[in-house]
Amino acid sequence: MSMETLDPQKAARVWQRVHPENSAQEQGLLSLIAQEWADATTYLQLSRKLSGKPATQLRSLFEQEQTHVACLKGIYTLIVGTHPKVAALPLPQESPEVTLRRCYGREMQCLAQYEQRASHPEYGKVFARLAQQEQEHCRIVLEILGSLQK
Repeated sequence: MSMETLDPQKAARVWQRVHPENSAQEQGLLSLIAQEWADATTYLQLSRKLSGKPATQLRSLFEQEQTHVACLKGIYTLIVGTHPKVAALPLPQESPEVTLRRCYGREMQCLAQYEQRASHPEYGKVFARLAQQEQEHCRIVLEILGSLQK
Protein backbone atom coordinates (compact mmCIF):
# COMPACT_ATOMS: atom_id res chain seq x y z
CA MET A 1 0.00 0.00 0.00
CA SER A 2 1.43 3.38 -0.93
CA MET A 3 1.30 6.47 1.29
CA GLU A 4 -1.23 8.06 -1.08
CA THR A 5 -3.82 5.36 -0.32
CA LEU A 6 -3.31 5.35 3.44
CA ASP A 7 -6.52 6.12 5.35
CA PRO A 8 -5.76 9.16 7.59
CA GLN A 9 -8.19 8.08 10.34
CA LYS A 10 -6.69 4.58 10.44
CA ALA A 11 -3.20 6.06 10.54
CA ALA A 12 -4.23 8.35 13.43
CA ARG A 13 -5.64 5.38 15.40
CA VAL A 14 -2.42 3.40 14.88
CA TRP A 15 -0.37 6.44 15.89
CA GLN A 16 -2.43 6.80 19.09
CA ARG A 17 -1.76 3.18 20.03
CA VAL A 18 1.97 3.61 19.40
CA HIS A 19 2.17 7.06 21.02
CA PRO A 20 -0.63 7.31 23.65
CA GLU A 21 0.80 10.59 25.02
CA ASN A 22 -0.25 12.24 21.74
CA SER A 23 -3.88 11.31 22.39
CA ALA A 24 -3.85 13.40 25.59
CA GLN A 25 -2.16 16.21 23.68
CA GLU A 26 -4.85 16.03 20.99
CA GLN A 27 -7.64 16.15 23.57
CA GLY A 28 -5.98 19.16 25.20
CA LEU A 29 -5.84 20.94 21.85
CA LEU A 30 -9.49 20.13 21.16
CA SER A 31 -10.40 21.57 24.55
CA LEU A 32 -8.41 24.75 23.85
CA ILE A 33 -10.05 25.11 20.44
CA ALA A 34 -13.49 24.79 22.04
CA GLN A 35 -12.62 27.35 24.74
CA GLU A 36 -11.24 29.85 22.25
CA TRP A 37 -14.23 29.35 19.98
CA ALA A 38 -16.60 29.94 22.91
CA ASP A 39 -14.69 33.11 23.81
CA ALA A 40 -14.83 34.40 20.23
CA THR A 41 -18.58 33.80 20.03
CA THR A 42 -19.15 35.35 23.43
CA TYR A 43 -17.17 38.48 22.59
CA LEU A 44 -19.06 38.91 19.33
CA GLN A 45 -22.46 38.60 21.04
CA LEU A 46 -21.39 40.89 23.87
CA SER A 47 -20.10 43.50 21.39
CA ARG A 48 -23.65 43.70 20.03
CA LYS A 49 -25.10 44.39 23.50
CA LEU A 50 -22.66 47.16 24.45
CA SER A 51 -21.71 50.38 22.70
CA GLY A 52 -18.76 52.73 22.36
CA LYS A 53 -15.23 51.73 23.27
CA PRO A 54 -16.24 48.47 25.04
CA ALA A 55 -18.06 47.28 21.90
CA THR A 56 -15.01 48.09 19.77
CA GLN A 57 -12.69 46.30 22.19
CA LEU A 58 -14.96 43.24 22.26
CA ARG A 59 -15.08 43.13 18.47
CA SER A 60 -11.27 43.19 18.43
CA LEU A 61 -11.15 40.38 21.02
CA PHE A 62 -13.55 38.38 18.84
CA GLU A 63 -11.23 38.74 15.84
CA GLN A 64 -8.14 37.81 17.85
CA GLU A 65 -9.84 34.76 19.35
CA GLN A 66 -10.79 33.66 15.83
CA THR A 67 -7.09 33.75 14.90
CA HIS A 68 -6.32 31.65 17.99
CA VAL A 69 -8.88 29.07 16.88
CA ALA A 70 -7.40 28.96 13.38
CA CYS A 71 -3.85 28.64 14.74
CA LEU A 72 -4.81 25.83 17.13
CA LYS A 73 -6.66 24.04 14.35
CA GLY A 74 -3.52 24.32 12.24
CA ILE A 75 -1.37 22.82 14.98
CA TYR A 76 -3.91 20.04 15.51
CA THR A 77 -3.96 19.29 11.77
CA LEU A 78 -0.16 19.06 11.64
CA ILE A 79 0.01 16.79 14.69
CA VAL A 80 -2.94 14.50 13.93
CA GLY A 81 -3.13 14.67 10.16
CA THR A 82 -6.84 15.52 10.05
CA HIS A 83 -8.86 18.65 10.70
CA PRO A 84 -10.35 18.84 14.19
CA LYS A 85 -14.05 18.41 14.74
CA VAL A 86 -15.22 20.67 17.56
CA ALA A 87 -18.83 21.47 18.42
CA ALA A 88 -19.82 24.95 19.47
CA LEU A 89 -20.61 25.31 23.14
CA PRO A 90 -24.01 26.79 24.03
CA LEU A 91 -23.83 30.31 25.44
CA PRO A 92 -25.73 31.08 28.64
CA GLN A 93 -28.05 34.08 28.83
CA GLU A 94 -26.60 36.34 31.51
CA SER A 95 -25.67 39.92 32.24
CA PRO A 96 -22.61 41.45 30.56
CA GLU A 97 -20.87 41.61 33.95
CA VAL A 98 -21.37 37.90 34.64
CA THR A 99 -20.30 37.07 31.08
CA LEU A 100 -17.10 39.11 31.43
CA ARG A 101 -16.29 37.44 34.75
CA ARG A 102 -16.67 34.04 33.09
CA CYS A 103 -14.56 35.17 30.12
CA TYR A 104 -11.80 36.39 32.42
CA GLY A 105 -11.67 32.96 34.06
CA ARG A 106 -11.47 31.22 30.69
CA GLU A 107 -8.78 33.63 29.50
CA MET A 108 -6.73 32.75 32.59
CA GLN A 109 -7.21 29.03 31.91
CA CYS A 110 -6.07 29.41 28.30
CA LEU A 111 -3.12 31.54 29.42
CA ALA A 112 -2.02 28.78 31.82
CA GLN A 113 -2.39 26.14 29.09
CA TYR A 114 -0.34 28.18 26.62
CA GLU A 115 2.36 28.86 29.21
CA GLN A 116 2.60 25.12 29.93
CA ARG A 117 2.98 24.41 26.21
CA ALA A 118 5.54 27.19 25.59
CA SER A 119 8.38 24.64 25.90
CA HIS A 120 6.97 22.41 23.15
CA PRO A 121 9.89 21.66 20.80
CA GLU A 122 7.98 22.40 17.62
CA TYR A 123 5.17 24.82 18.53
CA GLY A 124 6.53 26.40 21.72
CA LYS A 125 7.12 29.84 20.19
CA VAL A 126 3.56 29.89 18.86
CA PHE A 127 2.16 28.94 22.27
CA ALA A 128 4.32 31.61 23.93
CA ARG A 129 2.89 34.23 21.54
CA LEU A 130 -0.65 33.05 22.25
CA ALA A 131 0.10 33.36 25.98
CA GLN A 132 1.17 36.99 25.50
CA GLN A 133 -2.04 37.72 23.65
CA GLU A 134 -4.10 36.04 26.36
CA GLN A 135 -2.43 38.27 28.96
CA GLU A 136 -3.55 41.29 26.97
CA HIS A 137 -7.05 39.83 26.65
CA CYS A 138 -7.20 39.52 30.44
CA ARG A 139 -6.26 43.18 30.77
CA ILE A 140 -8.87 44.28 28.23
CA VAL A 141 -11.63 42.18 29.84
CA LEU A 142 -10.83 43.76 33.21
CA GLU A 143 -10.86 47.23 31.64
CA ILE A 144 -14.26 46.63 30.06
CA LEU A 145 -15.59 45.13 33.29
CA GLY A 146 -14.37 48.17 35.22
CA SER A 147 -15.98 50.57 32.74
CA LEU A 148 -19.49 49.08 32.93
CA GLN A 149 -22.06 51.35 34.54
CA LYS A 150 -24.58 49.83 36.91
